[in-house]
Amino acid sequence: MITTNKKLTWFIVITQAVLMTWSIGSSILESGPLSAAIISYGLFGVYILYAFITRDSTLSRLILFGLAAGMMELFADHYLVDTINSLVYPGKEAMIWSSPAYMPFAWANVLIQLGYYGLLLSKWKGWPMAAIILGLAGAMYIPLYEHLAKDAGWWWYHPNAPMIFNAPVYVIICEGLISLSLPLLLTRSSNKGAISATVLGIICGLWIYLSALIAYWIGG
Repeated sequence: MITTNKKLTWFIVITQAVLMTWSIGSSILESGPLSAAIISYGLFGVYILYAFITRDSTLSRLILFGLAAGMMELFADHYLVDTINSLVYPGKEAMIWSSPAYMPFAWANVLIQLGYYGLLLSKWKGWPMAAIILGLAGAMYIPLYEHLAKDAGWWWYHPNAPMIFNAPVYVIICEGLISLSLPLLLTRSSNKGAISATVLGIICGLWIYLSALIAYWIGG
């Protein structure tokens, strides 16, 4: 059963702070795609190690959910890179299709963090209110990450759509729609196992792609 606890909550908060600090530092130093790969692989490895040591079933399922969604997100990346020609990667790193090889893990890390907060909010306010709160939070948090990514040289967007800082308006809408889905998807797997978490992660990945289409139609 997916549950929340104080120890895991602090672990998620700390790892999110590490990710943001690394992103800010990389932005200031203009450190390039290698630093994105290091934090993406490294942080995902830390999540796996913590789950293995503590036998925490909640984090284990969040890992499966996040990785499945991150792999499916490659379709959305391909749409942004090669269909609408909006998203740009430096091309100086190992690639999977249109994306850097680290990208599924980068998405997994963010979804683990936001997904856990979605579970906390669902326990507190129920999943409908949690979805609204997380949707708004995701629309603000992830675009900040996008802004830092440009200065770090990780990725950026062509200014061929309305922008807020370094993030297109459609990306902000898309990230809000993605975050909106997390409380519902994760509470649906609360009494099920690893297979359910993986399947729901795939559904989340498909929703990411659909969100990109909807968001670009609205604000692109």
